[in-house]
This record gives sequence, C-alpha cells and structure tokens, in this order.
Amino acid sequence: MTDFLMLLQRDHHDLETGLDELLQATTVMEIRSALDGVRLGLTAHAEAEDIVLQHALAAAGSPAVLDELVGQARSAHLAQEGALASLVCAAPGSQTWRDRARRLRDLVHQHAFREETIVVPAIRDFAPAIYESLAGSFATERLRQLALLQPSAPIMMSELARAS
Repeated sequence: MTDFLMLLQRDHHDLETGLDELLQATTVMEIRSALDGVRLGLTAHAEAEDIVLQHALAAAGSPAVLDELVGQARSAHLAQEGALASLVCAAPGSQTWRDRARRLRDLVHQHAFREETIVVPAIRDFAPAIYESLAGSFATERLRQLALLQPSAPIMMSELARAS
C-alpha cells in the first residue's frame, strides 16, 4: 500500500530531477519541455498538498505544533512558486536564468528534506488517523490539480527557426 510519505518523496524526486534536466537543457525545445514539466509538477504538488493538509488538520482539530509545521510547508511552497516566477522572467540559458534555476532546485531540495524528515513524521506521530487518510486524498487532489492546469503554449515553427 502506498502511503503519503511515499507519494511526497516521489513528487519531490520528480521535481528535483526535472530541475536537473532543466539546467542541462541546451535547446529551446528542451528548456520549454523541462520548464513546463517543472511548472506543472510544482503547482499540482503544492496545491494538492496544501489543500489536503489544511482540510485534514482543520477537520481533526490538530495540535498547534502540526498547524505550525504545515504553515511552514505552505510558506516553502510560496517561496518555490516565487522562485519559479522569477526563473520564467529571466532569459533562458543566461547566467541569471541558471542561477534562478539552481535557487529553485535548492528550495525544492530543502523543502523536501524538511517535509520528509520533520513534517510528515510529526503528522504520523501526533495524528495517526489523519495520516492514514492522506495518501488517497493527496493522490486524488493532485490529479484534479493537474487536470485544471494547462501546458505552456506550443512553440511556433517561426520560433524554432529563430532559435536555431
């Protein structure tokens, strides 16, 4: 049976891998594809996690310590979304762009470590009944969030010609 921690670990790993691919991309097509994957994955993950955790903890009247930890995770998601917006505003492939992509990767890595070693174990310890329901709720909400998102606009052939 898949549990909540396993789902989060998979998402975090996929995001870090996507950011590594983005940093290694050399063509416009590779950059756009990797960036789109990171954007969709980050948004779906953050929204699903925030919705599911806030709802579950509110319904259970969770201890203040859990509310604080989940609030910190939400703040980390907001920082990641801000870093993503900053990245998208930079010229692809430039030093600024690479620095911003590394910064986003670092934020995702720090968040993943904290969430996997502190936040999720605290939920499991302080609210085991809540924890048991999180995997199914998270997986369902993540799929719903992905269904609501749109990929970036397709590259026009004229853009490809200019980039080559």
